Amino acid sequence: MKKKSLQKHIDVKRRFAVGFHDNESIENLKLSIADVVCKLDHWGEELPQSWAMFETFFQEKKIRKILSTVELQSFNETLPEGIKLSTIEDMDSMLQFFHGIRELIHFNQQFLNEVIILDVQWFADAFRNVITDKNHAKEDLFEFASEWDKFNETGELDETLLSAIWRMNNNGYLEHKEDIMMYMEKLGLLAKMSDKIWYVPCMNKMQFPVDCFSTYPASSILCYTFDVLPVEIFHRLVAICMQIPWEIFSDEERGCIYQTAAILVFHDQHHNIMLGMTQTEIQVQMFVVEGEVDVLTCHQIREILEHTLQNLSDAFQKNSEFLVAFKCKPTGFCDSRVSAVISDSKFTRDTFQCPSCPANRKHCVNTEDITKYWNQQANLSNPNTSTACGQDHGGRSRFAKLGMATHDVLNQAYRDILEMEVHPSVIYSKVKASPNTHKRLRPEQEQLLQAAQHSGYANFDISLTYTLLRNICKKIPKPTKGKWGEDSMPTVGEITVGDDIERIRLMRNKLAAHVSSASTPQTEFNNTWSIISDLCQRLENFTGKAYLGNLNKIRKLTLRKENEDAAIEKIKMESQHEMVKEMWSDMKDVKAAIERLEMKHLSN
Repeated sequence: MKKKSLQKHIDVKRRFAVGFHDNESIENLKLSIADVVCKLDHWGEELPQSWAMFETFFQEKKIRKILSTVELQSFNETLPEGIKLSTIEDMDSMLQFFHGIRELIHFNQQFLNEVIILDVQWFADAFRNVITDKNHAKEDLFEFASEWDKFNETGELDETLLSAIWRMNNNGYLEHKEDIMMYMEKLGLLAKMSDKIWYVPCMNKMQFPVDCFSTYPASSILCYTFDVLPVEIFHRLVAICMQIPWEIFSDEERGCIYQTAAILVFHDQHHNIMLGMTQTEIQVQMFVVEGEVDVLTCHQIREILEHTLQNLSDAFQKNSEFLVAFKCKPTGFCDSRVSAVISDSKFTRDTFQCPSCPANRKHCVNTEDITKYWNQQANLSNPNTSTACGQDHGGRSRFAKLGMATHDVLNQAYRDILEMEVHPSVIYSKVKASPNTHKRLRPEQEQLLQAAQHSGYANFDISLTYTLLRNICKKIPKPTKGKWGEDSMPTVGEITVGDDIERIRLMRNKLAAHVSSASTPQTEFNNTWSIISDLCQRLENFTGKAYLGNLNKIRKLTLRKENEDAAIEKIKMESQHEMVKEMWSDMKDVKAAIERLEMKHLSN
């Protein structure tokens, strides 16, 4: 399930605490419980005491700003047995924790994982100094006035100007320039255009020529609507797309990248992507110079952008959730005067009168013409899709099929991965040797582990299997982000076994969250099924077992009502078990906190 917020953890523990202690003592427990929650918030386990020694080490080395992981490993070797970290995975876990609480910056990815930024404020100032207004720069920088003017207009940062800025500040940035720039690229603050030039989106002042590309064959316009769009999300989206890498589309004079829009080339498929922003929307449109826009390419682009945008919006705590919508016409990219935006939920009929345009511009919208580019296999004539009255008769069947795929195929993949590393005959002893995992088991889960010696993993549900994969199996390739239990879906390019384990968990959680409505729209079903198919192919290669055959059988099934009911009931039961599991874990945590508090009181 999703990690709960700190406040939710505290609120839950307060409610349980009433049952174990008198009300007068509840306020005295706040700090103690909050301390427990802070420990639990990292993978649901208390932090190893040895990590405090690393925190001290980081503070001592902070004056150097950047530390190599080789030096960190050397320090680890000086620690006594029982204190030092025994595996690379343990080292990664420790670094990700301190990264998560903003004590340092470290990404467990190629090249980036070789260094650790110890001074977060120093790193932030490095970027702040780059984007400082020219009028606030010292006189020493005026000799680079022409370079600065270009940078301030286009966002294109020349290496000569960058070096001059950092030399002027004299904070050690030039010494670590290569590492700093790699981390800035990773965070979406800038993108590399060539060996000597970087693009800094927030500095671009070039105005987008609205009608410049309107004569080319184009798709409809996909919109991601926000209550308030943080401009940083758009800027970082553009920078990340340039790193995929998607090249910048060029006209005769310059690259087509502007303050509020960017035109990018999608690999070698002769399709071009227009990304633009308004005050509340990010808009996407595909166009080709010759021929016709390919629908499947649009589907692929949407999947890449949506995963990236979701990760970016998750990083912003306020007003950053978005909804999918479409422009009512394929014209008026980033121009509200030409066409209006309609929510995806409004496209329930073959044709309907535009609900968003003013009375003097009312017109008829053809759903197929608008949605075919972005919604996979959209076909309103199919009885399993939306009807004229807006009721989705096939939604219940699609929901049930996703449940069957999760229980019958994806959970089996979980079990196969588990068995590759831990034989059922020794799983119980392995769990008992991990106190933090063992103490969180419910009685019925412990019984399953004990019975595994004879019956194997056949009766393990997806929740128990995930817990074991995450906490017991140390050889499984971890998620690309280096951390289990993230709230956001891995992006398209993140395809380790750990990433796919996380995808399965998140898809299953989403299914459980929607069990009350028990209906899945056609577009969402197609997108989710595509993700499941891709990960099943990868897991077949990893385990040597077959999953796609069973998956395809489920998709082709014609379900009777009783089959749908059975599949949906199974999802409901698992959702209820998850609630019980969380309550059980919370009660144990609060009991432990109270016992420690009482022991402290007695010792005083």
